[in-house]
Amino acid sequence: MSNFNLKDHSANNLTALRWLAAGLVLYGHSFVFLGLPEPLFLQWVPLGPLGVYIFFAISGYLVSQSWQSDPHVLRFLQRRALRIFPGLVVCTLLSVLVLGPLLTTLDLATYFANEHTRGYFSNIALYITYHLPGVFANNRLPHAVNGSLWSLPVEFAMYLLLALLGLCRINKWGMALVALLFMAANSLWALHTPEQVVLYRTDLRQVTFCGVYFFVGVAIQRFGVQRWFSVSNVFIALVVWLGFSSNRDHFNAAAWLVLPFVVLAFGLSKHALLSRLTPTDYSYGIYIYAFPVQQTVVSLWPNLSLGPYLACVVAGTLALAAASWHFIEKPALSFKPQQRQG
Repeated sequence: MSNFNLKDHSANNLTALRWLAAGLVLYGHSFVFLGLPEPLFLQWVPLGPLGVYIFFAISGYLVSQSWQSDPHVLRFLQRRALRIFPGLVVCTLLSVLVLGPLLTTLDLATYFANEHTRGYFSNIALYITYHLPGVFANNRLPHAVNGSLWSLPVEFAMYLLLALLGLCRINKWGMALVALLFMAANSLWALHTPEQVVLYRTDLRQVTFCGVYFFVGVAIQRFGVQRWFSVSNVFIALVVWLGFSSNRDHFNAAAWLVLPFVVLAFGLSKHALLSRLTPTDYSYGIYIYAFPVQQTVVSLWPNLSLGPYLACVVAGTLALAAASWHFIEKPALSFKPQQRQG
């Protein structure tokens, strides 16, 4: 697994891994929409959150690398914004102006006059809301148009925190300390409280759940841990992790280190077949469109079994994700500021 090129991401498995992460979210959510129990990974975490944690581990590594290559806060945030907001803006507009009018149980005048219709545009500012009036009112998850959007403000918060730490010239040991602080917040608070603490419509427990994977990814990049990536080390890490399985708290804590290590070891290695199967990164489009597609399919055909349901959902989501990449995301990325020279 040690044969990878840090600069040429098209030469490694990261795109395939992001496809996998988005697919885990889609697949795991499908059980919820159909009223079935969502599968657990190693009896530890549902597949949807697992996919999100994989995204955060990858993001921590790559975003840290991006900051180090050009530690200019405005260019850094511009690059991050161009990755998130163009696709999100179009997805939000399509939800309000196309999906809502087609599926709402209200007449169009009432729908467009409703404060929740106007309020849905706050998603563009990462001020997340899930409700469009009269849309999906009778689904198992009523009124939830796009529940996957919750992770986007958490992701952007990680960018802002990393940029702040960079401006403060925090070194690799400081980054490791931040990762440890996230671990402590999880151990002492987030994993043990049922109470939500909401800031900017975001449950702060989710910030700690995801932040630990992001900053362990950052620490892996800063400490050059990738030089230790090998099949044997990944195997040892997994065996050690499984050795904690009898104690749920210890197993969960070990996951904070093992999951990013295994994810990045696989992601930064190369496999020609995976590169051919996933030549283009549709993962963000899959992530932001799967939920509304899944809700739409189950609202139109509530009695579908899992197989036909997945076939419809995958086809619809891939079509939207492809359009989002080729017509929105990829053109937007052409405006990324050039990296500092010299």
